[in-house]
Amino acid sequence: MNNNHNNNESNISNEPYTFYKEEIKKQNKVLIFFKRFFIYIGSVAFSLVLGLAISFTYIYCKDVVIPKYANDSIIQASADNSSNIIETSNDLVKSIIENVRPSVVSITTLKNDTDWFRGTTQYEGSGSGIIFHKTSTDIFIVTNYHVIQNATAIGVAIDDNKPVQATLVGKDENYDLAVLSISSDNLSEQDISDIRVAKFADSSNVMVGDYVIAIGNALGEGITSTFGMISSTSTDIISENKKLNVLQTTAAINPGNSGGALINLNGEVIGINTAKVANNTVESVGYTISSSVAMPIIENIMSNLNPTSLGVLVTNVQDTNLSYDGMAGGAIIIDITPGGSADKAGIKINDIITSINDVPILSSEQLVEEIKKYEVWDTIKLKIIRNGKLETIKVKLLPNTK
Repeated sequence: MNNNHNNNESNISNEPYTFYKEEIKKQNKVLIFFKRFFIYIGSVAFSLVLGLAISFTYIYCKDVVIPKYANDSIIQASADNSSNIIETSNDLVKSIIENVRPSVVSITTLKNDTDWFRGTTQYEGSGSGIIFHKTSTDIFIVTNYHVIQNATAIGVAIDDNKPVQATLVGKDENYDLAVLSISSDNLSEQDISDIRVAKFADSSNVMVGDYVIAIGNALGEGITSTFGMISSTSTDIISENKKLNVLQTTAAINPGNSGGALINLNGEVIGINTAKVANNTVESVGYTISSSVAMPIIENIMSNLNPTSLGVLVTNVQDTNLSYDGMAGGAIIIDITPGGSADKAGIKINDIITSINDVPILSSEQLVEEIKKYEVWDTIKLKIIRNGKLETIKVKLLPNTK
């Protein structure tokens, strides 16, 4: 009896607890559902609000908050500005070439080539030159010496026009430089008006990375231009078994460019190009004799000219058996230097010079002293007696390059 009573009490006492647990579980499930529901709704609402806030900020505040990254107008403006810069640079380069090109000339030569089997044959050569000085009667041009070396004839073309005969003024083989001249008398009015004297700059200020333009008679086909930069300001090369210190550039310098101009973006000559040591196995390497080296050589050539050379050997007419009525004296020509001033003017042996620019010449000594009063390239008027007749001849005093 007692045991049964205890079991019944135990069963009765567990029933309320079990019911209570089930009720708690049901309540917890409802709470969890509503909790999750509100969390989900809250998250969605928060996301919507945050999204709207970000959108509002982007639409209305992008010019203030994120102009560096999202302002299309700034990006477009930058692109437009880059285009303007490129266009401006192109216009600048075109303008520089247009201004400097008339100071660069084409040079053609005739040279002899002697071969043991074929004998002596003649061939044409080509190169470039730079006009560096101009007078009322002559134009002076600097080029590489190897361009005109051993030439039997030299022609210079202004603006790719017909070549005119040029005269060798002087040279410096060690620096591969030569100076030529052409007479204004041999040029057309258009050629003369097109001529421009190049401006030389101090190349000691040149730096690696400076942009440059090479202008010259590339491949002998006329004046062309190439663009590049300075890749070295001091490079030693060997030319004709001589060492030259030159500038190195990436601007293309081809055969025919020798003697042409390397210019900076101010339109100034900073070097005289040379293709003599061009290496076909290497690209984007060109060499130019710097203006700082070239200009003293050019000045030295010009200053060492002999302006008193008429190119004749004379003696007193009184020392000969020649005499003419009314002739008080004079200088008779007994020899003429080939290619000299007198030779090119048509003076002949046995001509008797009686005056220079209307100043009477009574002796050979007086002729020499009178010629000294004039400078190279001056044109003088000689009165001569030839075969008993009085004639007037104009003579241009050329430099003595011997």
